[in-house]
Amino acid sequence: TRHLSTTFLMALPTRRLFPQLILTTTISSSCRIPFTEAFSIRLHSPSSQPRGVHLPPMHQSGDGSAESSGQSITGSIYEMDGSSVVVKLFTKEGCTLCDKVKDVLESIRDDQPHSLYAVDITDDDKHGWFSKYKYDIPVLHINDMYWTKHRLAVEDAIAGLQEARSGSFEARSGEPDAERLEHS
Repeated sequence: TRHLSTTFLMALPTRRLFPQLILTTTISSSCRIPFTEAFSIRLHSPSSQPRGVHLPPMHQSGDGSAESSGQSITGSIYEMDGSSVVVKLFTKEGCTLCDKVKDVLESIRDDQPHSLYAVDITDDDKHGWFSKYKYDIPVLHINDMYWTKHRLAVEDAIAGLQEARSGSFEARSGEPDAERLEHS
């Protein structure tokens, strides 16, 4: 089942492009799961506890492709008056890792003033961000410079925000670029 969870999680960001997802088990059987209904799957690996994955309902568009059921989540999450530090969270509907990063930033916003904005990479006008970040959300920028991806510890958040407030923050290396990797 380890192969199942890896295949499943890697394919999730592409479900908008592929209305059906094929899950392959370690014994090479497969099943087709259409994204027309919300459902949950319990994933198990030999070395870890089971964990649930919930997928939001998908709707078929006129051309037969799957579309997310929700509205854009682009916009202000919170704004801090007088703060010159702006954090952008590149995300999409249903991103649980994004929720965890947002919780970390919200927990320190009074001590480390900053504004937080969400950028929904699945919006029609965000195709460039989707092409770069589709496999790596959450991705964070500070003052329009790449900061980090996937997870954010409280200590790292505090350090990055302090650097930004002092004017010493510089873009980090390792910014994801799925499009470049797919075409190389």
